[in-house]
Amino acid sequence: MRSILVCLQLYLFTLNAQDSWNVNLVFNWHDTSLPATFAYSNVYNEIWGFEVNNYDYAVIGSTNGTHIFDVTNSDSIYERLYIPGAAQGGEIVHRDYHDYKGYLYIVCQEGASTMQILNISMLPDTAYLVYDSDSTFSQTHNIFIDTSSGIMYAGYVKTLYPSPLLMGMAVYDLADPLNPVEVYYQSTNVHDIYSRKDTVFLNSASDGLEVYDFSNPSSPVFLGSLTGYAFEGYNHSGWLFDDGKHYVMSDENHGYPMKVCNVEDLNDIEVVSHASSGVDPNSIPHNQIIMGDYLYVSYYHDGLFIFNISDPTDVKVCGYYDTYLPSDHASYRGAWGVYPFLGPDKVLLSDMQSGLYVLDVTNALNYNNIVKNYIKGIKVYPNPASGQINIDIGNNEIGPVKLKLYNVSGHLLYEKTLSNRIESLDLGHLNIKGLVFCELYSLKDIKVHRIKS
Repeated sequence: MRSILVCLQLYLFTLNAQDSWNVNLVFNWHDTSLPATFAYSNVYNEIWGFEVNNYDYAVIGSTNGTHIFDVTNSDSIYERLYIPGAAQGGEIVHRDYHDYKGYLYIVCQEGASTMQILNISMLPDTAYLVYDSDSTFSQTHNIFIDTSSGIMYAGYVKTLYPSPLLMGMAVYDLADPLNPVEVYYQSTNVHDIYSRKDTVFLNSASDGLEVYDFSNPSSPVFLGSLTGYAFEGYNHSGWLFDDGKHYVMSDENHGYPMKVCNVEDLNDIEVVSHASSGVDPNSIPHNQIIMGDYLYVSYYHDGLFIFNISDPTDVKVCGYYDTYLPSDHASYRGAWGVYPFLGPDKVLLSDMQSGLYVLDVTNALNYNNIVKNYIKGIKVYPNPASGQINIDIGNNEIGPVKLKLYNVSGHLLYEKTLSNRIESLDLGHLNIKGLVFCELYSLKDIKVHRIKS
């Protein structure tokens, strides 16, 4: 019986925008009546999700406000609520969300905005605003609530009272969820924040990654930092691995890969690997969330990419879904955010031009189950390649091998039987461009290996 011996991803210049692999579309919503932003013609921004009373909900921001969808039944997804923003229109680029103790917190960075708090505890029957005011702050770029301590962290904050003040970051105690109390602020800019049990990772823009102990929120203690790393740019966002030993972060610069950092010793944070979509030399990861052994990334221009991170030193793509059809990568369009916590059949994605996506990533998660057993020593290089590839099966006794190349749509592009331990193939005449999947078949027991160079 013929079995897959090797399955790998091979990049052949030049890379193009992709369609999908191992990810299926469940639902898409886009309201053409909503205004686009003056910058980049974006209509939508952040995505969030929550479960309450056995119902699942998706939250997406737009230039006009907040849209909440009931996604409980994949066959009948619909918009359940719309919350108008205090500020609306073409100037609105950023909204952000987090839920805590039956409340959804809604913020915005532009215009005469407010913080809004929505009581969601009685859904599906009803939900209503219980707070809509600029008394705490008028604007903020984003928020993160550490639910273990009831502390809300906010980046790029503008307050109006008692006098206008711009803060790089502010921290609020949610002991009373309807009355956030400021307990700390700093002037140094922080773009994004991740906190787990009061250990707080600050993606500090041009100042790299910083880590603090906020167990006493009014007096944080510095624990460590990382600067001067390869591909350092505008440190934008990040997420901690479930085991707490590694942290993945992205710099919002064209062509810069994500960095996987070992954070077991915060006095010596080390980048142990890089990961990228590989779609274009200018691809940019925007936001990322980790659930289990999988990293979910919303990429500008490239859509959703899912990576297996079970080995932090060898991060592998296992699925993707492109939501932005144009092939340009020079701007900041396409996917904004991702939310995977409603389950593999309800992964939420927001695209700035085309709206809300509900995606089924079951195949992407199952894909890696067949990759755990593999034959070591097989090499396919160079990768990326410009036409010629070399295949070295090493010292493995596997007999004749058949090579097959497929494009992202699953169409067979090329096949050949290999009889030598090392083979060089010139594929230039095929004029293959973009992401290509290479499979090597043997006649022996199933052995599967993915190679990433």
